[in-house]
Amino acid sequence: MKKLLALLLAGIMLLSFAACGGNNNEEETTTEPEITTAAPVDAEGEDETEADVEDVTEAEDETEAEEATEAEDETEAEEATDKEEKPSKEEKPSKEDKPAKEESKKPSTTKEIVEYFNKAVNGVKTGAKSVKQHSIVNYLAEPTKIGDGLSGIYKMLGGDKWLDQTLQANSTGEATYTGSDIKKNYPVETESWASKLTADDVSSATCTEKDGVYTIVIKTKADAKTTSVKHGQGHNPKVFSVVLPATINDNIPGIAKGITGEVAMNYPSGTATITVDAATGHVLTATYDAHWTINFDKMSTSLPFATKFTYTINW
Repeated sequence: MKKLLALLLAGIMLLSFAACGGNNNEEETTTEPEITTAAPVDAEGEDETEADVEDVTEAEDETEAEEATEAEDETEAEEATDKEEKPSKEEKPSKEDKPAKEESKKPSTTKEIVEYFNKAVNGVKTGAKSVKQHSIVNYLAEPTKIGDGLSGIYKMLGGDKWLDQTLQANSTGEATYTGSDIKKNYPVETESWASKLTADDVSSATCTEKDGVYTIVIKTKADAKTTSVKHGQGHNPKVFSVVLPATINDNIPGIAKGITGEVAMNYPSGTATITVDAATGHVLTATYDAHWTINFDKMSTSLPFATKFTYTINW
């Protein structure tokens, strides 16, 4: 990126001086069963005969005997039931009968996929043994918009074809990062994290599985033009190594800034694709296609650039 920025700043100087020359967002309610205890009823009448009293006494004795017998029967029945319910040592379920631990499920909703993606790529920064960068390719994403004061010299240089070739010629090849260099170079560059995306930051998120490998594809929402966004803000700066407006504005010489004005950036939708070992959650490969547009509103000029990053992760 440093090499590309140096090129851009040189180009800004050239264009600004050319322009100068041309014109001046349930409670269970456990209801306890009601227990009602009937109150004893007094025998009616005060003039009972001895026979009546004996009959009552015998009836009470019979009732008590029946109740005692029923209580004993109930106790025996309960003990028998307990014995049946409590398995003997020989009847205890074996370890083989215990259900196997449920495997983690493939994320399916947008929220689940984004959260899984975040955990996986953030793990690259903290646990990967090394990251092999295959390439970082810069290219022109769409036709440029060139203001009248610059169009003549831009055409003389070769127009969009010239700019695209220049960008690609200043791309970066293979490199391997370990330790703190992973943090510095793996997206998002210089940050200790690789993604702060939420479901609200993406326009789509898919996860497919083949042979124990997940392929996750996330497309971000576009960011409107801004002069103040930082890493971790907006949508795209939460996952891509994009050029920030301050990076350019802080490095444009004062004499040129008077002509170019303050630079604003907008970030069209980008795509992040990773493959993940479903068993370990480790990222195997990663491809980032980030889009970033530089806007020189004072010169009616916008340059829609893009950068594609490809990596293999080693654990």
